[in-house]
Amino acid sequence: MTLALSLSLAVSIAAATPSLTAPHVLAIRHGRIADGTGAPLLAGKVLVIEDDTIRGLVDEAAFKPTPGTRVIDAGGMVVAPGFIDMHSHADGQILDKPGAETQVRQGITTALGGQDGGSEWPIGEFLAKVDRTGVALNIATMAGFGTIRDKAMGGDTRRPASPEELARMRALLDDALRDGAFGLSSGLEYEPDSFSTTDELVEMARVVRGYDGFYISHVRDEGLRVIDSFRELVDIAERGGIPAQISHIKLGSVSSWGRFGEYAALMKEADARGVRVTADCYPYTFWHSTLRVLVLSRRYDERADVERGIADNGGAENISLSRYAPDPSLEGKSLAQAARERGTDPTTLYMELIRQTDPARRDPAWGDDVEGILGTSMREEDVRAFYADPRVMVSSDGEIDGKHPRGAGAFPRFLARYVREDKVVGLEEGIRKMTSLPASVLRLSDRGRIAAGMKADVVVFDPAAVADRSTVKAPTAPPVGIPYVIVNGEVAVDAGEPTTARAGRALRRR
Repeated sequence: MTLALSLSLAVSIAAATPSLTAPHVLAIRHGRIADGTGAPLLAGKVLVIEDDTIRGLVDEAAFKPTPGTRVIDAGGMVVAPGFIDMHSHADGQILDKPGAETQVRQGITTALGGQDGGSEWPIGEFLAKVDRTGVALNIATMAGFGTIRDKAMGGDTRRPASPEELARMRALLDDALRDGAFGLSSGLEYEPDSFSTTDELVEMARVVRGYDGFYISHVRDEGLRVIDSFRELVDIAERGGIPAQISHIKLGSVSSWGRFGEYAALMKEADARGVRVTADCYPYTFWHSTLRVLVLSRRYDERADVERGIADNGGAENISLSRYAPDPSLEGKSLAQAARERGTDPTTLYMELIRQTDPARRDPAWGDDVEGILGTSMREEDVRAFYADPRVMVSSDGEIDGKHPRGAGAFPRFLARYVREDKVVGLEEGIRKMTSLPASVLRLSDRGRIAAGMKADVVVFDPAAVADRSTVKAPTAPPVGIPYVIVNGEVAVDAGEPTTARAGRALRRR
């Protein structure tokens, strides 16, 4: 029996039997199918979706839609698995902004939150709230090392953990993993993670091993000591017996430019030792973080350290304030411009800004989001080199409503710039980096590919027209060239516009 005939019979039987509910059937025809594995595009097939599941591919000539079937004409565009964002901060706003328009409009159907050592807590309650709320895309999460560390150490985190505190941390992590977290994240360039030891992280990784999870890390230093930081991640993975991923991989300062060869050698060494290491990368040469990330010594009142940090991150002209609650008039200005306007120098100004936002002195009215910066300190050559590496996937590191344009434009920008224009990778490989590769890290056996039995997360895009339009001044501007996005069988973006569908789910580690 053909798939088309079986679907017709299924609908007919359901209509004739009051106790049965007729399946919701959706078909996408006249597209070129990218299955997500990197295989060549397949033409002449119709993708058939029943409820939340892909039922299969039908020959165009044999396809006869049953009554009630919605048929989308892809018009020669690419039909691909929904994109999986392996480093997302959508979890921080998803309960307040369940439509997640900036995410679904760029083709993201699954977002992995709990990044950089910070996660919603408790994990089980957060995932239950996601399901109760009803959201537009699938949400998964890591357990944040910093979140756990703070709870286990009572906020006294500017030191290594004691054996008793480490035992509490392990117990909290075990709870989070049982509740569905996919593994452990760390943000070793930030407090409180920065005060941890490698041995602490190895012990936590051994808890993750019992759940077949993985470790993902914003490493200790993305600048001068970046290769040593990558090496620490490999060490944690090997000693802990789990895979590891480098978050938003970059050579993020002047002192680290051009060191891709050292990274490649380290990855070859890790492969030889049987350590699986992957990475994700966002398609921009500028980043969004906090003022404090510029001075890794944490000696914010040492002028030489501050000068070195500013210089190594592109200089005062290339560091701008995206958020500054004590004085919003500074937002959008570079450190250099703000210093000129205040009649001082960038180093002195930086030290003043740090003192004004010290956690002990903060005005509660400022909220948690007190300050942030945009820094331009990477090279296109290095970004291209990372994307050419088969182990590196695409991520946004973005928020639903954030200050960096990556939150609304990362995936279309990758397709436009690094696939279509620069030809760093071919189209099929570029799609693999956004679909089956991240799914394999998450061990999502039912997502990331176009195949019968997979969950129906699908994106339809025009490879000749897809492009980002978000900018620093308009960070949430929607992309073009992505007319349809389907999440669990429901159309979340229809003819380029978001719908009210809320078919996303909280995904839990199995």
